[in-house]
Amino acid sequence: MPLSQAGSFNFVVLIPHRDSARALEPYSRKLFRAGFAGAYSFPNVAPLALVSRACSRSELKALALSQRNLSACGRDGKLRALSPQTVSCPSPALTLFGPLLDTPVPAPETFPADAALYCFPRLILCAALLGPDDEALTRQAILPEPAVPPFRAAMLANMSLSPLDSGAPAYSFAWEIGEPVWLPAYKAS
Repeated sequence: MPLSQAGSFNFVVLIPHRDSARALEPYSRKLFRAGFAGAYSFPNVAPLALVSRACSRSELKALALSQRNLSACGRDGKLRALSPQTVSCPSPALTLFGPLLDTPVPAPETFPADAALYCFPRLILCAALLGPDDEALTRQAILPEPAVPPFRAAMLANMSLSPLDSGAPAYSFAWEIGEPVWLPAYKAS
Protein backbone atom coordinates (compact mmCIF):
# COMPACT_ATOMS: atom_id res chain seq x y z
CA MET A 1 0.00 0.00 0.00
CA PRO A 2 1.45 3.41 -0.87
CA LEU A 3 2.30 5.80 1.94
CA SER A 4 -0.27 8.32 0.74
CA GLN A 5 -3.22 5.95 0.30
CA ALA A 6 -6.65 7.55 0.83
CA GLY A 7 -8.06 6.79 4.27
CA SER A 8 -4.63 6.37 5.78
CA PHE A 9 -2.83 8.55 8.29
CA ASN A 10 0.81 9.56 7.93
CA PHE A 11 3.27 9.74 10.80
CA VAL A 12 6.95 10.43 11.26
CA VAL A 13 8.22 7.77 13.65
CA LEU A 14 11.39 6.98 15.56
CA ILE A 15 12.45 3.35 15.17
CA PRO A 16 14.94 1.90 17.65
CA HIS A 17 17.69 -0.36 16.36
CA ARG A 18 16.32 -3.88 15.93
CA ASP A 19 18.12 -5.21 19.02
CA SER A 20 16.36 -2.62 21.19
CA ALA A 21 13.05 -3.09 19.37
CA ARG A 22 13.27 -6.86 19.94
CA ALA A 23 13.49 -6.21 23.68
CA LEU A 24 9.99 -4.68 23.55
CA GLU A 25 8.38 -7.72 21.86
CA PRO A 26 8.16 -9.85 25.06
CA TYR A 27 6.58 -6.87 26.81
CA SER A 28 3.89 -6.63 24.11
CA ARG A 29 3.22 -10.37 24.53
CA LYS A 30 2.81 -9.91 28.29
CA LEU A 31 0.41 -7.02 27.70
CA PHE A 32 -1.64 -9.16 25.32
CA ARG A 33 -1.82 -11.96 27.89
CA ALA A 34 -2.88 -9.37 30.51
CA GLY A 35 -5.90 -8.41 28.37
CA PHE A 36 -4.57 -5.61 26.15
CA ALA A 37 -6.21 -6.49 22.82
CA GLY A 38 -4.25 -3.76 21.01
CA ALA A 39 -0.80 -5.15 21.82
CA TYR A 40 -0.16 -5.98 18.16
CA SER A 41 -2.15 -3.16 16.54
CA PHE A 42 0.70 -0.68 16.14
CA PRO A 43 4.40 -1.28 15.46
CA ASN A 44 7.00 -0.87 18.22
CA VAL A 45 7.93 2.67 17.18
CA ALA A 46 7.63 6.10 18.78
CA PRO A 47 5.54 8.57 16.74
CA LEU A 48 6.96 12.09 16.63
CA ALA A 49 4.21 13.73 14.57
CA LEU A 50 1.08 13.17 12.55
CA VAL A 51 1.73 14.71 9.13
CA SER A 52 -0.40 15.57 6.12
CA ARG A 53 2.11 14.02 3.74
CA ALA A 54 5.15 11.82 3.82
CA CYS A 55 8.35 13.75 4.45
CA SER A 56 11.07 13.73 1.82
CA ARG A 57 14.38 12.04 2.49
CA SER A 58 16.09 15.40 3.02
CA GLU A 59 13.36 16.46 5.47
CA LEU A 60 13.80 13.18 7.37
CA LYS A 61 17.59 13.75 7.48
CA ALA A 62 17.07 17.22 8.98
CA LEU A 63 14.66 15.76 11.56
CA ALA A 64 17.13 12.95 12.34
CA LEU A 65 19.89 15.50 12.98
CA SER A 66 17.55 17.47 15.24
CA GLN A 67 16.63 14.32 17.18
CA ARG A 68 20.30 13.36 17.56
CA ASN A 69 21.09 16.83 18.91
CA LEU A 70 18.25 16.50 21.42
CA SER A 71 19.52 13.10 22.54
CA ALA A 72 23.03 14.52 23.02
CA CYS A 73 22.01 17.21 25.53
CA GLY A 74 23.11 15.69 28.84
CA ARG A 75 22.20 12.18 27.67
CA ASP A 76 25.41 11.00 25.93
CA GLY A 77 23.35 10.33 22.82
CA LYS A 78 21.38 7.52 24.43
CA LEU A 79 17.63 7.15 24.51
CA ARG A 80 16.39 5.46 27.65
CA ALA A 81 13.08 3.72 28.11
CA LEU A 82 11.34 4.72 31.34
CA SER A 83 8.10 3.56 32.96
CA PRO A 84 5.13 3.05 30.65
CA GLN A 85 2.83 5.97 29.96
CA THR A 86 0.09 6.86 27.52
CA VAL A 87 -0.07 9.50 24.84
CA SER A 88 -3.07 10.30 22.68
CA CYS A 89 -3.39 11.47 19.11
CA PRO A 90 -6.60 13.42 18.45
CA SER A 91 -7.22 12.35 14.84
CA PRO A 92 -7.13 9.48 14.30
CA ALA A 93 -8.28 8.89 17.84
CA LEU A 94 -5.47 6.67 19.09
CA THR A 95 -4.03 6.17 22.55
CA LEU A 96 -0.58 4.61 22.61
CA PHE A 97 0.82 2.81 25.64
CA GLY A 98 4.45 1.92 26.24
CA PRO A 99 7.71 3.06 27.75
CA LEU A 100 8.36 6.79 27.76
CA LEU A 101 11.62 7.70 26.04
CA ASP A 102 13.62 10.20 28.08
CA THR A 103 14.57 12.41 25.14
CA PRO A 104 12.85 15.71 24.36
CA VAL A 105 10.57 15.87 21.36
CA PRO A 106 11.48 17.98 18.35
CA ALA A 107 9.92 21.44 18.31
CA PRO A 108 6.92 21.77 15.97
CA GLU A 109 8.84 24.20 13.76
CA THR A 110 11.38 21.42 13.08
CA PHE A 111 8.81 19.69 10.87
CA PRO A 112 7.94 21.02 7.40
CA ALA A 113 5.35 23.77 7.91
CA ASP A 114 3.06 22.36 5.24
CA ALA A 115 3.15 18.85 6.73
CA ALA A 116 2.86 18.92 10.54
CA LEU A 117 -0.68 18.35 11.79
CA TYR A 118 0.02 17.23 15.36
CA CYS A 119 3.30 16.93 17.25
CA PHE A 120 3.30 14.39 20.05
CA PRO A 121 4.04 15.98 23.44
CA ARG A 122 6.28 13.06 24.50
CA LEU A 123 7.81 10.04 22.84
CA ILE A 124 6.19 6.74 23.73
CA LEU A 125 7.70 3.56 22.33
CA CYS A 126 4.40 1.89 21.52
CA ALA A 127 3.81 -1.55 23.03
CA ALA A 128 0.00 -1.45 22.63
CA LEU A 129 -2.87 0.65 21.41
CA LEU A 130 -5.47 1.25 24.08
CA GLY A 131 -9.16 0.92 23.36
CA PRO A 132 -11.91 2.79 25.20
CA ASP A 133 -11.91 0.39 28.17
CA ASP A 134 -8.18 -0.28 28.37
CA GLU A 135 -7.06 2.83 30.31
CA ALA A 136 -8.71 1.36 33.40
CA LEU A 137 -6.75 -1.84 32.74
CA THR A 138 -3.46 0.09 32.90
CA ARG A 139 -4.35 1.17 36.43
CA GLN A 140 -5.68 -2.22 37.59
CA ALA A 141 -3.25 -4.68 36.05
CA ILE A 142 0.07 -5.41 37.66
CA LEU A 143 2.31 -4.82 34.71
CA PRO A 144 5.98 -5.63 34.43
CA GLU A 145 8.42 -2.89 33.53
CA PRO A 146 9.63 -3.12 29.95
CA ALA A 147 13.23 -4.30 29.69
CA VAL A 148 14.42 -2.07 26.85
CA PRO A 149 18.13 -1.27 27.15
CA PRO A 150 19.33 2.28 26.44
CA PHE A 151 20.14 2.76 22.78
CA ARG A 152 21.88 5.26 20.52
CA ALA A 153 21.15 3.64 17.17
CA ALA A 154 17.75 4.67 15.85
CA MET A 155 16.09 5.73 12.63
CA LEU A 156 13.33 8.06 11.52
CA ALA A 157 10.84 7.07 8.84
CA ASN A 158 7.46 7.88 7.37
CA MET A 159 4.71 5.50 8.43
CA SER A 160 1.26 5.09 6.97
CA LEU A 161 -1.51 3.68 9.20
CA SER A 162 -4.74 2.48 7.61
CA PRO A 163 -7.90 1.32 9.38
CA LEU A 164 -9.03 -2.15 8.30
CA ASP A 165 -12.58 -2.83 7.15
CA SER A 166 -12.93 -5.82 9.47
CA GLY A 167 -12.09 -6.44 13.11
CA ALA A 168 -12.43 -4.23 16.17
CA PRO A 169 -12.20 -0.59 15.02
CA ALA A 170 -10.00 0.45 17.98
CA TYR A 171 -7.39 -2.19 17.16
CA SER A 172 -7.63 -3.09 13.46
CA PHE A 173 -4.95 -1.34 11.44
CA ALA A 174 -2.42 -2.09 8.76
CA TRP A 175 0.77 -0.09 8.52
CA GLU A 176 3.65 0.47 6.19
CA ILE A 177 6.96 1.99 7.18
CA GLY A 178 8.91 3.83 4.51
CA GLU A 179 12.64 3.82 3.91
CA PRO A 180 14.33 4.87 7.17
CA VAL A 181 17.01 7.48 7.76
CA TRP A 182 19.50 6.75 10.55
CA LEU A 183 20.13 9.34 13.24
CA PRO A 184 23.67 10.63 12.74
CA ALA A 185 26.36 8.96 14.81
CA TYR A 186 26.76 10.39 18.29
CA LYS A 187 29.98 12.32 18.81
CA ALA A 188 30.98 13.21 22.35
CA SER A 189 32.03 16.84 22.70
